[in-house]
Amino acid sequence: NPKEDTALPKEIVGIGAANVDIMGESAARLVMEDSNPGTLSVSVGGVTRNVCENTARLGLPTRLITTVGEDMYGEKIRSWCRECGIATDSFITLPGKNSSSYVSIHRSDGEMAVALSDMRILQELTPARLEPMRDKLSAAAAIVVDGCLPQETLRYIIRTFGGSVPIFADPVSTAYARRMRPVLRGIDTLKPNRLEAVLSAARRTTSGQRRAFWRRGCAGLSSAPVPGAVTMPITWASGCGAVPVPCSRWKTPPARAIASWRGCCTARRSA
Repeated sequence: NPKEDTALPKEIVGIGAANVDIMGESAARLVMEDSNPGTLSVSVGGVTRNVCENTARLGLPTRLITTVGEDMYGEKIRSWCRECGIATDSFITLPGKNSSSYVSIHRSDGEMAVALSDMRILQELTPARLEPMRDKLSAAAAIVVDGCLPQETLRYIIRTFGGSVPIFADPVSTAYARRMRPVLRGIDTLKPNRLEAVLSAARRTTSGQRRAFWRRGCAGLSSAPVPGAVTMPITWASGCGAVPVPCSRWKTPPARAIASWRGCCTARRSA
């Protein structure tokens, strides 16, 4: 009789932002420099953490490596991740530091108008702190990163593991997109929005990537350069970086992955 395979399934390992999100949506036309009636919600976010939540909800073994403080926000991030099925034993807790937080204001149509983030603690996620986790990263099914990481950390991850492990990246914002430019050719799949794509020169370097996804705000999410790009309308402009991982690594059809992500977003907004 053939021996039963007892090997543990490979994990998706996310390295990057995890923060508490405070999101506001105006009930009517947003008026700047004034108080606007609307709705406010508090949840746990961060680009890489969002990806990890969605892949975990899709049934894929998932681990998150991030930095948190010994504070209320850090505990909320940790407990929320555990409830979602994300392994949190690789969290790096830094006493005396504030956990990441993010505030975004959305227009009545759901499109983001402005946001502010405090992710200074993520600058403590250095190559030296990742080196003890080398075995876990080398054995990963995929590694997910975001542009909030220090550039030296992005370079370390891509140069050390990019040759054997597919790396998925989200620039996060135009401010961080420039950090991706020197390492684009080591990235398997990139998910910028249109403005981030211009700043990171993603369209001119897709020969070094297997696939790219472009978020077009609430107009939808498109996959490229594969034939027959898929676009699906969305009603919330945050967190769609979760789509590329199951599409590219597990051959999940883009339409199905986007639909699964939309369902997770609905659950997250109503939490």
